[in-house]
Amino acid sequence: MAQKKEDGVMPVVSVSVSDLRELVGRKLTDDEIKEILPLNKAEIDDWVGDELRLEVTPDRPDLYSVEGIARQLRAWLCIKTGLPSHIVSKPKIKIYSEAPQSRPSIVSGVVRDIRFDDNLIKSFMQLQELIDLTIGRDRKKVAIGVHNLDAIKPPLKYAEFSPEEISFIPLNFTEKMTLSEILERHPKGIQYRHIFKGKKKYPVIVDARGDVVSFPPIINAERTRVTEKTKNIFIDITGHDETPLNYSLNILMTALEERGGKLEAVKINHTPTPHLKARPVKLDIEGVKRLLGLNMKDSEIKEHLERMCYGVNLEDETVLVPPYRFDILHPDDIIEDIAIAYGYNNFIPQTPKIPTIGGQHPIDEFSHTLKSAMIGLGFHEMLNFVLTSKEKLIKKTRKKTKAIELLNPVTSEYSICRTWLLPGLLKNLASNKHRRYPQRIFEVGDAVLPDRKAETRSRNVKKLAAAISHSNANFSEISSIFHALENAFGKKFTLKHYRHPTFIHGRCAGIYKNKKRVGFFGEIHPIVLENFELKMPVCALEIDVSSLM
Repeated sequence: MAQKKEDGVMPVVSVSVSDLRELVGRKLTDDEIKEILPLNKAEIDDWVGDELRLEVTPDRPDLYSVEGIARQLRAWLCIKTGLPSHIVSKPKIKIYSEAPQSRPSIVSGVVRDIRFDDNLIKSFMQLQELIDLTIGRDRKKVAIGVHNLDAIKPPLKYAEFSPEEISFIPLNFTEKMTLSEILERHPKGIQYRHIFKGKKKYPVIVDARGDVVSFPPIINAERTRVTEKTKNIFIDITGHDETPLNYSLNILMTALEERGGKLEAVKINHTPTPHLKARPVKLDIEGVKRLLGLNMKDSEIKEHLERMCYGVNLEDETVLVPPYRFDILHPDDIIEDIAIAYGYNNFIPQTPKIPTIGGQHPIDEFSHTLKSAMIGLGFHEMLNFVLTSKEKLIKKTRKKTKAIELLNPVTSEYSICRTWLLPGLLKNLASNKHRRYPQRIFEVGDAVLPDRKAETRSRNVKKLAAAISHSNANFSEISSIFHALENAFGKKFTLKHYRHPTFIHGRCAGIYKNKKRVGFFGEIHPIVLENFELKMPVCALEIDVSSLM
């Protein structure tokens, strides 16, 4: 089933190879599959028997299913190029939405005459789960419900109810439960009840009989369960912003269309969904050639675009974007797809005609020297991301700090820019508790500090951090490492008592140069060790690299 690799950064999609070949319509050899999938943003993670596990880039959720991958490969292999056509019948079902305060937006669609077999059930459940996790931010922004349409009596109503006002049998249960009981006793209720923290009423979809269809984003009703016998399905998607809801619905509906399902709209009050019309984007053809550095014919550009499932009108330089491609935000995104279709390996490297000679920045050159010195002192180098989480940077270290935050992060694990390096090293130690001690690790890397005077309101600072962990790690040991660096680079610093919430009071020193603090070192506080689930003592240092230059 669906997996998230490295805390949700790279979704892993499981695909049946025989199913993929059948949907593509060509008996692709194993070598062909290995060659073309990485060219279409799907790296092969593992291949055992008929099961293929793919790492799909987060910007292509339409490839989170075998149906989406097959559609892309058909165009890539010139079996069926150009903009896919989608036929959506007029709505027969209506939802009266009262726009519940806790989750005001809803979109919906119907797919009829679908044949559910084992492959389709697995693929569709995986697609639903991955959209919930990625676009949906683990159901907070997007939550999907899939139901047996024949068990529902339209029209439907989407409204708010108090926790004890309504009850139904939730999925995988046999007894009726109120909304509050579901949040307290059902596994999904326990997992997602934080979404309704502080809310007095909850959103529910009911049909004309008053029977519950769904309690989004928590659980569906058992009576609308989808099985292999299901022929017609009803999809509801709820959240706060209609844009990700519509794109999620488009991805789901078009995936089922690949399996022969007949699409039908649903009227939400007065508006039908889904919206499966292609989106026109103006594209400067000469600008494409200039940016890519290629002297291509206009017809060649059209061919490359059609291999990426776009519609093209060369006369008015308009490209039609498929309705499931929500990652296309700018004409440059389309140009990237042209480059992918052309083939990155086909670009010929050229020396730019500029009157300057490139070279390494002095601070980067010095960083390499510093790394060699740390390795000489018996440390192993770590490489961590500049993006981190509030929990790791602030909560676990007990150090309040102002940091640059991402407005719309893919995951909370990577939602904030680090202001110092040591939290990353503590996480490294926590991940290697099963390894042999002593452990001596370091990192030389960038930290991002808020700076209102800077053009970007932030500035990068190169820092060195080091940590030692074993049963007798102490202040004297990390102090000796600092003095070794002093001697190696011929620098002299002033040391003063320094109070830092991450370190034990009285076992921490501030490093000063020209009366300005440029670093610190000491023994990590037991509470911080406990926060990172570390069993051994840790001593550590962090210093501004420029102060050592």
